[in-house]
Amino acid sequence: MKKRTVLRRCAGLTALLLCVSLLLGFLNEFFVDKGHYRDLKRILYTDAANTYSLIFAGGSHMNGAVNPVHFKKEFGISSFNSSSGGQEFYDTYYLLKETLKRQNPKVVVLDVYYALNSSPYGAESFTHNALDPIHLNLNKVEAVQASVPQGKRLAYYFPFILYHSRWDNYDTLMQDWNGYTGPYTGALGFGGGPLQYGKKMVYDNWDYSVCTPLAEKQEEYLQKFFQLASEENFQLVLINFPCEMKSDDLTKWAGDAPGKLNQIQKEANAAGVLFLDLNRPDKMEAMDFDFPTMMNNASHVNYNGGYKVTEYVGKYLQQNTPQLFAE
Repeated sequence: MKKRTVLRRCAGLTALLLCVSLLLGFLNEFFVDKGHYRDLKRILYTDAANTYSLIFAGGSHMNGAVNPVHFKKEFGISSFNSSSGGQEFYDTYYLLKETLKRQNPKVVVLDVYYALNSSPYGAESFTHNALDPIHLNLNKVEAVQASVPQGKRLAYYFPFILYHSRWDNYDTLMQDWNGYTGPYTGALGFGGGPLQYGKKMVYDNWDYSVCTPLAEKQEEYLQKFFQLASEENFQLVLINFPCEMKSDDLTKWAGDAPGKLNQIQKEANAAGVLFLDLNRPDKMEAMDFDFPTMMNNASHVNYNGGYKVTEYVGKYLQQNTPQLFAE
């Protein structure tokens, strides 16, 4: 009798824990700000396995520069842009690891801009954008530990805690939820802006040749990307997009950004990894890229500039990653 009682209690406890897990999962889905959430959930879990042979990954520079819909039209390759604003280099690593559980890309094109950052942690809101869509699993635990200081991690495991200000805003929540659960009409992660910067690039120190080491954490994850490409058998291509390099804000954030880009080029060469730096006069001339009219602001390519960049990147991949285009 005692044994049967213990078994019933264990079964009841298991059922209770399952119900609590399902409830927490739903609350997280329902309350989070949908922003990039829908696109990232799609590449992570919703779309069929092995749909995309090409993945574009990184921060906002990638988000506004490569248009997968246009890439498919021009080159016949299915791709997805899994970037998001402020996505730190280590956030991108764990997002990619989660993506690789269901997708088997031949090529991953990785934006290196956030490898220039000197900070060990990014902005909280941007980190939520990147990590909230990941299911609660070991990979997410590792991502949160890497990306969030101790004492602030609970809301990343259970994001609905953060969004308590939305709990009583029923109309907004239902509008977001209906959009999230309805037919997808997005651009496979692309989000180019509509503005024109209107200014020429000021930075002209193109002969800068000194290599400056990356910050310790960013260097660690650059090496992790090299290792992941080897383990998962995809070709890694590093990329840097047009942006203004002469900026007080960039100097405060990155320190010697040109020197760090040179360091990335050096390490990519040593690892046998391609690095396409589009933030050079010869590359912008080859793309027929007009900085004042094709930048949304000093740092981000706009919607029209995205067409130019997408076509140039596609031609580059045709020449340098033939396996992507092989039948």
